Amino acid sequence: MADVSKHSKKNEKLSYSFKDRLDKLGCPYTEGVDESWVLELIFKPGEPRIRLLQWLFAKFDSKLNELLDPEHAPIESKMDSRIQRLLYVSSTLGLCRYDDVDLIRGVTASSKQTAFMDQLLDLVCITDISEDPREKIFQSPGLVCESSGLQDQFTSDCNYIDQLVLEEKMSTLFKSSVNLLPPDINKNIETKMVEKGLSKEKLPSPDIQKLIEQANIVSNTLDKQTLTLQELSEKFTYSECDPSFVSTTSRTMQVVLSELSQLVVSFSYCYENEMRVWCNKTPPVLTDLGIAFKRVYNVLKIFVEYLTSLEGIRQSYSNLGQNVTNKSKTNFVHTSQLALENFHECVNILDESIQRQDIASTSMASYLTA
Repeated sequence: MADVSKHSKKNEKLSYSFKDRLDKLGCPYTEGVDESWVLELIFKPGEPRIRLLQWLFAKFDSKLNELLDPEHAPIESKMDSRIQRLLYVSSTLGLCRYDDVDLIRGVTASSKQTAFMDQLLDLVCITDISEDPREKIFQSPGLVCESSGLQDQFTSDCNYIDQLVLEEKMSTLFKSSVNLLPPDINKNIETKMVEKGLSKEKLPSPDIQKLIEQANIVSNTLDKQTLTLQELSEKFTYSECDPSFVSTTSRTMQVVLSELSQLVVSFSYCYENEMRVWCNKTPPVLTDLGIAFKRVYNVLKIFVEYLTSLEGIRQSYSNLGQNVTNKSKTNFVHTSQLALENFHECVNILDESIQRQDIASTSMASYLTA
């Protein structure tokens, strides 16, 4: 139990230290967030952590923004992923080893990440203070100490007040006019006044009769809407939400969103390490051979069409020759059958003639004998 409490206090102290320095640097990613979320931003791998590192390095030296930001990076720098470029800058500054990719991704031990971020924030804070000579004056306004004289402290306090006046719109504290209407309605009224040709500075007095008529119209509209709402309430009954169902749905949505977040992070890693290199490659330079290839392709296409036409003609000629041959064969067979039938008839007639001749000869011989 004591170890857990000690670890919790250490995390609170660490988160306060990180957030305090980031707020002093004007970090846009930690503005208005809780201190505990800063640790998640620093230690959890993902796109927010990479953007924070990019912002810190750009804050350290504005020239590094051209190297780290893909939009401003040159063509040869775009060939590498952001993680590789961050690793290159970190190793050059002596914050990590040249091959310590896991530290940049945020998947290494928390103690190692803490030391890395602590050193990086110290470098950025020192650089930021050194670039603004007045920052030293505004560090402890209103405190009188033995090391500084009264005149120096008075000058420091005056500079601090000047800074407050320059940063904040002090003139708004002494305005004599007050706008009673919301900004959108006030803007709408001013626009209508300009359309009517009236001045925005000096608005005319409203017509009481028109205001009464408009109020009556609004009142009638509200009465109608109230009646409609009552009818809907009487017609439909709405059951109260079951707390257990709401809790189950909330947990389900939380799990789904968590899985979706993991998928997005995985895709970001895959894109940065494997796909981005190919996406940023220089497009190929085409030569004039494409025109020649296209011309040859068109000629070959026409030649193929000619061959197809010739094949169709040959096929048609073959079909015609085959039909003529079949017809001639059919006519010859039919003629042969007719000739054979006629021959049989002739033979039968000849047989009948021979038989009649034999009968006639027999009858003549018998007659002579008698």
